[in-house]
Amino acid sequence: MKKILNIICFVAVIGAFTACSKDDEEVKTPKDTTELIGKWVKVDGLGNVDTAITEGPQLDTLKMLEFMADNKLKVSRGKFCNFQNLKNDNQEGDFEYYSVNNSPYAGINDRIKYSKECSKGMPVTLQGNTLRIGFGNEAGTFEEYRKVVPAETPEVPETPEVPTEPTPAG
Repeated sequence: MKKILNIICFVAVIGAFTACSKDDEEVKTPKDTTELIGKWVKVDGLGNVDTAITEGPQLDTLKMLEFMADNKLKVSRGKFCNFQNLKNDNQEGDFEYYSVNNSPYAGINDRIKYSKECSKGMPVTLQGNTLRIGFGNEAGTFEEYRKVVPAETPEVPETPEVPTEPTPAG
């Protein structure tokens, strides 16, 4: 009886070691942040947002994310991970943009980890000028952003110099 118990314990220990393989570990692969750099405004519930969103004073009331080249993220009028719009809540911190090998969210392997929140990173999908942050397709499980296009500043024509009459030498 004791031999059978020892064999069962031995098999259980071997099984436990083989079940914990390195294939189960999450591997992070850094992604290029070039496409992220810039300002992104939350468009959930804004109606028709197919047109370009131009920078201007109308954006001063909307939740905005600004990704900077030095891997800094500024969140205006809200929080990054909990999808709240908070008029007077602004944050700034570091971010990581990476892909994982074994995401539990079907088809979403890219993540953004923000130093102020989201210790495991938020699933993200980036397609052109649309950024979706969250876990699914149901309302309240994601936020959608559009990249803000800088406002065009009209070129001011140069004023030509008025010729002056030469002064007599002398």
